[in-house]
Amino acid sequence: MLATLVGNFFPPMAVLVSAPILAHALGVDGRGEVAAATAPLTLVITAATFGIPDAVNYVVARSPVSVRRATRTALVLMVFAGLAATGAVILASSWLSGGDVTIQHLITVASLAIVPSLVVAVLRGAASGLHLWRRVSIERFISSLARIAALIPLWLTGNLTPMAATIVIAIGPLLGAIAYWRMPGTGRSAASQPDIGKDTGPRQIMSFGMRVWVGAISGILLSRLDQALMTPLSDSYQLGLYAVAATIADIPLIINRAVRDVTFSADAAQATDKRLGTSARISSTGSALLGLVTAVTMIWWLPWLFGADFAPAIPITAVLLLAAVLGTPGSIAGAGLSARGRPGLRSSSLVISCLINVALLFLIVPTYGATGAAVATLVGSLIAANANILFLWRIFDLSPMEFYGFRRSDWHTSLRFGRRMLRRAKGGPDRQTR
Repeated sequence: MLATLVGNFFPPMAVLVSAPILAHALGVDGRGEVAAATAPLTLVITAATFGIPDAVNYVVARSPVSVRRATRTALVLMVFAGLAATGAVILASSWLSGGDVTIQHLITVASLAIVPSLVVAVLRGAASGLHLWRRVSIERFISSLARIAALIPLWLTGNLTPMAATIVIAIGPLLGAIAYWRMPGTGRSAASQPDIGKDTGPRQIMSFGMRVWVGAISGILLSRLDQALMTPLSDSYQLGLYAVAATIADIPLIINRAVRDVTFSADAAQATDKRLGTSARISSTGSALLGLVTAVTMIWWLPWLFGADFAPAIPITAVLLLAAVLGTPGSIAGAGLSARGRPGLRSSSLVISCLINVALLFLIVPTYGATGAAVATLVGSLIAANANILFLWRIFDLSPMEFYGFRRSDWHTSLRFGRRMLRRAKGGPDRQTR
């Protein structure tokens, strides 16, 4: 979890560093154009995965010897899906841009990164299944560094345009694939394991993947559809405010995503109720503290960092921070459902919340703009989170109270972890006995 936490720290920090640059260089409207161009990219990348990277993670975590076969199968499926998705985005670019020709061109350019992004997602899934968390962290570090290293010179030389920003945001994450070069296997051959093939063929991967995918696409719709629809439902100014608010609201999720990713792989290998509950409580507490600090201090640093024109984003950010924190326990519960072979239940909760979110978007965004979109996200997050916890209670008899609060045992667990990390940093016995 520590390695994954470090890796998850880089993308949002890169966004926070680059967001003020984009805000000052492009203004609210220009920032809105870039958000309108890249929001469909994020949305479609998730839609076109069909849950296959998560399926690779699941299969490899349960049977590491299957990594090569599962990865090859997934890559073939992803290339075909990516090509179809790219064509769909280009065809829909006119509607997604709200009729703006400039934004339409930006969307088309960003769509060219769909296929390579799907390939990287499969490699990340295989590495996660093998518990190669440092590789995943390195990938995210390289991707984040590439984004900042490209934006700063463009900004300083006055060449940072919406087109240049769109290209950097779309291509930057692809460079992290270097981290998976010559990824180690398990030291055993799949040929020596006659049962491996039955779990790693296209049909098996697609079966698990589709059950995960329904929830994944609903989850990304819940968190990103608002940005894709903001321009046609409102305008690029409101989207510019919302893009900044969403960037800041991702800060508490740094902790949650690290715990969720590791929990999924660990619980798939060996389901443990106590570990799942402890992970949820510690993650929720850490996210809440980080969210509280962000909410209290942003009144001073947000206008200074992004410019006075973005001050109206403060209340929008507060609502999105609340949504992020309150959704943390259910996020870990959803990872537990998928890891225990019931991804369809997680998907059901996300589908329900997504439908409600979309209805609210069309109902209140035309009138209330970015604020209405933030409220819709809050409602959707609460529904999805608590539905996951309810399903775990009904199917696996895991009490909902296991996901809330912070217990004395959680404090002791955190202290033991801190001491272990301190001993390892000093080169103590823990490093040799790991």
